[in-house]
Amino acid sequence: MLRAMKHQSISSRYLSQSFPSWSARNKREYFAVPLAWRQTLFDTRSLTAQLIVLAEGDFSVRVLWQGWRKLSQQEAELLGCKGNQAIAWCRDVALLVKGEPRVYARTCMPKSTLNGHESQLKNLGNKPLGAYLFNHPHMSRGEMSAYRIPKNELSLSWARRSVFYLNHKPILVTEAFTQPLPRE
Repeated sequence: MLRAMKHQSISSRYLSQSFPSWSARNKREYFAVPLAWRQTLFDTRSLTAQLIVLAEGDFSVRVLWQGWRKLSQQEAELLGCKGNQAIAWCRDVALLVKGEPRVYARTCMPKSTLNGHESQLKNLGNKPLGAYLFNHPHMSRGEMSAYRIPKNELSLSWARRSVFYLNHKPILVTEAFTQPLPRE
């Protein structure tokens, strides 16, 4: 199990609340997103399941960083955290298809989410969060937002984020894509 690190992974820069700038002026409406990206960014099905099919059995999760950190003001608002409660377990991963990173994902779970049965989410290791979320009988998903990411060394193009709820407990998930998924 990885411990909290002083420095976050390079992908954290692209998945944090400060980069890309998740401000209202950068929020993209469905019709403003290029057609090739729409299905990828607004599909509410399990991304993990889609990547497993695409990978033809060669799918894996690589943990890049995980640990406790103070949430940004925007993250805290999305997760309903105030004051001293604005601490979350964050996990950055690369989702690999045939050994190549296709998606970089960041998950933030406040302390209040990680009690009871959900405490096991801190120990996912290289298991995909999506497999857990989409098999949970009391999971719901909030509104999805999509954003264009400026040119970067990870070849990330677009990102999306949404808050999932397990038994009404929030989990913020941000996913950044290197390319759109094949259209069905």
